[in-house]
Amino acid sequence: MWLGGNLTRTSERNSVLRNIILISLDTLRASSMSCYGHRNLTTPHLDALAEKSVLFEKCISPHIPTHPAHTTMFTGKDVLSHQIITQGGTLNLATDVQTIPELLSEAGYFTVAADNLGRWFQRGFPEAQYRGYQWETGYRKARKAEAVNQTAIELLDLAQAQDKPWFAFLHYWDPHTPYLPPLPFERMFYSGDECDPNNRSMDAVYTCEPFTDYFRQWMCTPDPADPDNIAKKRLWTDRRYVNAQYDASIAYMDACLAQLFRYLHDCGQLEETLLIITADHGEELDEHELWYDHHGLYETNCHVPLIVHCPALIHEGQRLGGLVRLTDIAPTILDYSGLTAVAEREKMEGASLRGLMEKGTHDGTTEGVYLTECGWMKKRGWQTQKWKLIVETGGTPAVYRTPDLELYDLEEDPDEVYNLAEEADDVVERLKADMAAFLQHRLSETGLPDPTVEQDITMRRIGDKSKAVPL
Repeated sequence: MWLGGNLTRTSERNSVLRNIILISLDTLRASSMSCYGHRNLTTPHLDALAEKSVLFEKCISPHIPTHPAHTTMFTGKDVLSHQIITQGGTLNLATDVQTIPELLSEAGYFTVAADNLGRWFQRGFPEAQYRGYQWETGYRKARKAEAVNQTAIELLDLAQAQDKPWFAFLHYWDPHTPYLPPLPFERMFYSGDECDPNNRSMDAVYTCEPFTDYFRQWMCTPDPADPDNIAKKRLWTDRRYVNAQYDASIAYMDACLAQLFRYLHDCGQLEETLLIITADHGEELDEHELWYDHHGLYETNCHVPLIVHCPALIHEGQRLGGLVRLTDIAPTILDYSGLTAVAEREKMEGASLRGLMEKGTHDGTTEGVYLTECGWMKKRGWQTQKWKLIVETGGTPAVYRTPDLELYDLEEDPDEVYNLAEEADDVVERLKADMAAFLQHRLSETGLPDPTVEQDITMRRIGDKSKAVPL
């Protein structure tokens, strides 16, 4: 039996939506989307949807990368509650920490997922309604989003063929590495010779020891007549080309999302379905010499898109400032499902975004965000609207050559180029004190260990040397 309320076409607080779609666009940073101001037109179809939606200008993924971020998204809880701080670690999510699909299923929702994360992310989905996908990974052949669409549409057909309200989780993997978008997208943002022997801009990338084998497996152009011959593959030498492939992967995914949006429109689902589009984390390209992955608590990784679409209930065309977080997604879904009491019962740290959207206010849900990473590097941080503090915790390998203490003025220096840690002692001490007070309060509240102290990084090297193009 469905425990929610009745579907209406009003924006009153007691109105409830039957159907919900949560889309995670893995590795998509907000700054590389045209609707967030990127110079390249990477997301025209998402831009068009955003014009009829609410776009949050500053959504933060507080705990990166994929596993901690999606756990935060699914539970409405921070890392101090759910304890999932590493990527691919041995710790599983505690059974008493319930995810949004579990909570909705408990309330009578039919749940489906196009996803391949498995583990606790599969909880709340019947086995036949949690389905993965596959795609080729060759040069110009990575049609990831089309594979996701095929699974997603099959599952959405299944959801619409039954009578219960339904929840769908759709997990897209563009533009995660390897960046190998198909034609014509591969040349959409680049003209030139990506293998020019006189261009040395990739030298530092290939000498990054943890990633060198991995990069040299796919950052190369094969011989058309003998594509599997490693000796005939040519390494990419132009960093601009690699950056362009990230953008091209986004543009390809955006075109595939247009197919999904058309499907939802033709099924009569687009107007009255709560559609939430976000990302688990972003991507470092060449900004801080961390090279084409998602480590580093910089805006490239932590600032993610958040677009909420439902014209039947939400005023269109809003761009809202203020800090919000992935932690806020689960309580927002429960709010629109008429299940706010469930969010309260679960003691979610996040806050529903519904009030902000209905009032059109720029207050955000928080004044400070606690940040963590424990994948390739082991850092913690504290972010406000103006400042970001990043602190080394002692577990980051020396190969990354990152400072122990970083401070950035996000209003004056949004690209986080100028480390002010030695110049602004007063700000550093104030932010450290705020973070320490937050940690003390939350650790006392949860009664659980500090995962940054208790857990180690899980990722030290990637790639297969036998498949890597020689330097």
